[in-house]
Amino acid sequence: MFGSVIVIDDELTEAHELGSAAIGKAQGFYLASSLDGTSQTIALTVLLHESEHGHEIKDTISFFGVHRVVSSKSQIVVVGETGKYENAREYATVETLH
Repeated sequence: MFGSVIVIDDELTEAHELGSAAIGKAQGFYLASSLDGTSQTIALTVLLHESEHGHEIKDTISFFGVHRVVSSKSQIVVVGETGKYENAREYATVETLH
């Protein structure tokens, strides 16, 4: 699995339950970055729509970091943003759902 690259372009919803309202898209990639498969390097941009039914992008947030899959949660850093998130300098928590 080491070196495997997974590219994503997925719908982003308000919650993880089926039928949750779409609020945008998540685009980017992650790769297996450790020999034992416990680390994934993530580069991801979240594209948020202006309204629930619109497809025009209003705001974006870009993330980069390493997710340790053996931990229930990992933190990745915000590396870029537009719209109402412009100048945000924080981090996000990545949580593994089983």
